[in-house]
Amino acid sequence: MNRRNSIKTKNIILRSLEVILLIIWIFPLVWMVITSIQLESDVISESLRLWPENPTFENYQKAFRSTQILRWMLNSVVVSISAMVLTLIVDAPIAYAFAKIDFPGKQILFWAVMAGMMVPFQVLIIPLYQQFNAFGIVNTLAGTMLPRLALPVGIFILKQFFEGIPTALEEAAFIDGANRYRVFGSIILPLGKAAMATVVILSFISAWNDFLWPLIIVSDTAKYTITVGIANFQGTHGTDYALIMSGALIASIPQFIFYAFFRKRIIEGIAMSGIKG
Repeated sequence: MNRRNSIKTKNIILRSLEVILLIIWIFPLVWMVITSIQLESDVISESLRLWPENPTFENYQKAFRSTQILRWMLNSVVVSISAMVLTLIVDAPIAYAFAKIDFPGKQILFWAVMAGMMVPFQVLIIPLYQQFNAFGIVNTLAGTMLPRLALPVGIFILKQFFEGIPTALEEAAFIDGANRYRVFGSIILPLGKAAMATVVILSFISAWNDFLWPLIIVSDTAKYTITVGIANFQGTHGTDYALIMSGALIASIPQFIFYAFFRKRIIEGIAMSGIKG
């Protein structure tokens, strides 16, 4: 009986902690929604309200009417989807080579790729800008997207997954006359759908949320991504917090939709990729 009570007490404590963590995580989102349906005068007032006295959708109307938010959303969609597809095209063959092909310097090259995850992007901004300026792709969506062409963590996830695919499958294909490209396209990629879905999601979210590089590489307002566009809601002499929150909520909707469709793939891909804590 004491053991059963002890287990029950532990479960209650764990569930309570989970609820507390959920509240802490979800509160900023709830506050964003509440702020977005308030008048700016209510937002900056000294009184704190958990729900506005006069909720309004005026901020959303203003965001669509007086800004280019739809254009910015389209730019972000183009950049994010392009980065997502190209990242998979680049990462998958690299990961396969590291996982299944023996060649000189393999481990050194792999750890060099992994070191890319430790280099702050801010260190690369100046040489990247100079290089893109020489190529003539400054102030273009291509220039915004290209730095996210390869995702080191994506290579790691795919490599871990590909290593778990039995080598016997490849050997059987080679015996039947398949070459390396046929094995990669007909065996490895179909079996790696879960891991590839994880890389696709990580790439999309990373590109969608990127702010610093699009801010630097793009100067034309019509070519802003949604993150840069929302940042420009801040005026010279003041900040319209309610408008910013409404824009942030609008910008979050595609991510919520994207995650809703692929959330199971994230868990499945990470679980099957052999990542250990």
